[in-house]
Amino acid sequence: MPIQQENVEETLFFSQLLKQTSAIELLKQVLMHSHHAVVITDADRNNGYRIVYANKKFCTHTGYELAELVGNSPAILQGPKSNKRVIARLSAALERDGFFYGSSINYRKDGSMYPVEWNISAVRNEQGVATHYISMQKDLTNLRRLAEQIQESTTVFKRFYFNATHNQAFVGPEARRFRSKGKSTPDAIELFDETLTELKKNEKLLNGNLRSEAAEELFEDAFFDMGPDDLGAFSSKQQKGPESAEGFWLECPIEEDDVACLLEAVDEVDAEVGLIQANGYSQQRIELIIKLYKELANSLYFCVEFNDGALIIDEVAVCLTQHLSDSDIPIEMLVMFNKDLFVWIKEVFDAKQCDNIYNGETNMIAAGRQLIAMLN
Repeated sequence: MPIQQENVEETLFFSQLLKQTSAIELLKQVLMHSHHAVVITDADRNNGYRIVYANKKFCTHTGYELAELVGNSPAILQGPKSNKRVIARLSAALERDGFFYGSSINYRKDGSMYPVEWNISAVRNEQGVATHYISMQKDLTNLRRLAEQIQESTTVFKRFYFNATHNQAFVGPEARRFRSKGKSTPDAIELFDETLTELKKNEKLLNGNLRSEAAEELFEDAFFDMGPDDLGAFSSKQQKGPESAEGFWLECPIEEDDVACLLEAVDEVDAEVGLIQANGYSQQRIELIIKLYKELANSLYFCVEFNDGALIIDEVAVCLTQHLSDSDIPIEMLVMFNKDLFVWIKEVFDAKQCDNIYNGETNMIAAGRQLIAMLN
């Protein structure tokens, strides 16, 4: 079916928009100011989908100048550790579906590697023939750093568990003699200290994942004899008072790389929800939205102040996963939730200008609960 019959409403919208500006100027502004790394190729599979344009963000990610990229295939970014199996599926998926999502290892101009994920869509002419492909790419270096941190901590926790159940320093006669005097063996103390250090290093991440309703009673019992100053990461369970964005950022609670990752994810999910709103239900896009919501939640877990928001985003992602095959997902409620999420993140982490950083989070949580209620 010709594209103009499929997208009448969208075509009318753009015709109104183009009365105010030219199509070329609009495209130029979108691409130049995008927070995403964007690359556009031709549709010539035989020549490796040659690059016709890449925005500044893409050039920054890869280390190449635009003039060095144009005319070359994106294959110049591949190397020994690139995921050949994923790349091998790309062409067939694009020709069959007009859409591809995957991840691999890319190589910058200087030879350094970085993990990346792509979201590629076909650009079609009026006859429905793909003339170009546009790809939004995301650097996953920050997520890899997170995974490595979790892996390191897991190794320490496993060693602690094994020693606590098998090592004689913990369960042998000497350990029992020490415990009878209210003390621990030197080896046990050393491992306790190492494990405590890991817990403190990951307190914000662990706090977000552990603070569920099922675990709430356990944690209340475990910390019943601690004052607010002793709760550490768990102190976010106290009532939140108003706090301005200015006051919040004085403490620099999040690294710049993590903020950039957060803003990139919220921009990408906003674009995907917009496409769902314009074109209707698409399981592939819902799957991508779920993935992006999980990334957003993981990023917010690093900021203990916003663990309540992270939890509701996680819950929405889980709920959408459970209803993935339902084409009657309440799109308007999803749009409303995403709008509240987008506005809150932009106010606090991008503009950094709001009187109370928790107001937007409260609105987003309320919208999230409404969406979950409608889904269930």
